[in-house]
Amino acid sequence: MGNFFVFPAEDIEYLDSHYPRQWYKLSEENEKYALLIKEFQIPEGFKQKIADLMILMPAGYPGVGLDMFYFDPSLHKLNNKDPGSLSVEEHFGRSWQRWSRHYEWIPGEHGLCQHIEYVRNELEIAGL
Repeated sequence: MGNFFVFPAEDIEYLDSHYPRQWYKLSEENEKYALLIKEFQIPEGFKQKIADLMILMPAGYPGVGLDMFYFDPSLHKLNNKDPGSLSVEEHFGRSWQRWSRHYEWIPGEHGLCQHIEYVRNELEIAGL
């Protein structure tokens, strides 16, 4: 892995305190970087209880905002009424369900912790 991407110290602290090192890693493919969190807990309302979560890490992060998130396997609601703005993309040799969600990123205030909490909140709302 090259020297292109380095997590800020507060992100490493957050990851280490919430996910053991064996549960997350930074992956690189063709100058594209992603955080992969294995066995991310999925809230009630979905058929899956765990899935791998991927967050693409853009060049310039944390000054450039995180956007969208991805799951493998794809998540499906128990009532078969899946939320909108979902698609499937190939990344890192796997098929990922992309959740197209956007919010205003505020550099200096937002970081990985806030983005993962945003993912959790979106899943909670979608699972209702």
